[in-house]
Amino acid sequence: MSDAAYIFIESLRDTWQNGGPVMLPILLSGCFGFFFLFAAWMRIGSGFFSRDFPKGLERMQVHLENGDRKEARNALRKYPGFVAKELRLALDKSDAEEKDLKSYLTERLLRTHRYLEKGTYLISVMAVTAPLLGLLGTVTGMVATFKTITLYGNSNPILLADGISEALITTQSGLLIAFPLTLLKQRLDDRMEYIKQQLELGFTFIWNYKEKRKEAL
Repeated sequence: MSDAAYIFIESLRDTWQNGGPVMLPILLSGCFGFFFLFAAWMRIGSGFFSRDFPKGLERMQVHLENGDRKEARNALRKYPGFVAKELRLALDKSDAEEKDLKSYLTERLLRTHRYLEKGTYLISVMAVTAPLLGLLGTVTGMVATFKTITLYGNSNPILLADGISEALITTQSGLLIAFPLTLLKQRLDDRMEYIKQQLELGFTFIWNYKEKRKEAL
């Protein structure tokens, strides 16, 4: 083990020990928060980083306006995300009755929204909980400090170190968890909203294609 790794591990161990009992719930809140964050990323899959999907929607729209459903479906094949998959399934359903197609599109939109948002509210909960637990650690650390002062006075700073360390370390730990969770959750929300808009736009193109075919008959 390198010296840098050893120093890092020792620093973590000292932080854990000096932080007191509140460090455990702070750590658990961070673990839960990042677990649900990464779980949401995994559900979105490659669609989380995709930037060129609007081009696929444009190609699909052009083919549908020309009445070529097969080519519209093929235009989505190069995109592996679940949005393209949902649109391909919707294209397969476009021959159904108008009422059935409308019910299908509405149901898939609702299901997709629930699928994307599953458990994401817990990320925000953990991001709020972590600094509050840090504040709790601050209070318990200061209480321990005041007890020490009551028993031994304040002439020996070494006796006061434990309580002050607990107060500062727990506050720091809670903030270190809350900041990245909050920022990453905001990024996740923005991306989910973008994906929902792309799916709704694609369903609109398919519905317009259905209406156009109805008028042509």
